[in-house]
Amino acid sequence: MLDTDLAWLAGIWDGEGSIALFSHKEKNGSIKICPTVCVVNTDIAIINKVRKILEDLQCSFQLQETQPKNSRHSVKWTLTTRNQKYIVLFLKAVMPYLFSIKRQKAEILLAYTERRLEKTYRTPSKGSTPYDADDWKIFSKFQQIRSSQTTREALVQE
Repeated sequence: MLDTDLAWLAGIWDGEGSIALFSHKEKNGSIKICPTVCVVNTDIAIINKVRKILEDLQCSFQLQETQPKNSRHSVKWTLTTRNQKYIVLFLKAVMPYLFSIKRQKAEILLAYTERRLEKTYRTPSKGSTPYDADDWKIFSKFQQIRSSQTTREALVQE
């Protein structure tokens, strides 16, 4: 794979993608932390190129097509994964080329997913691996990133 392909992919993610770490409450009342990376676009040629690069990275992402509710909008396609193994592969490949706030998010998400994978490998279980204080610290750090503040700071520094 060419570095230019990875740089292109990072540019698409900087502009159209999402690098997220959020929580939600399960039906049983427990809180679950969800790492997610996704990209949305209305140009199927861009989505197909993204898919090809992700396949070359051996990352499996789910493709979802969303039809517009009215004729003024275009069909959009979303590629998403919450699989930590694929998130690690993806982030390690594109992080050197990310520029925006997503670079900061990628660094934190990579630390989180690598840590969680290591815990899973050490203590495999049939359920989810319990969260510890460090997991929640990383989650809090991710939540504290403020896009608008970072953008203002970057503009002032230039």
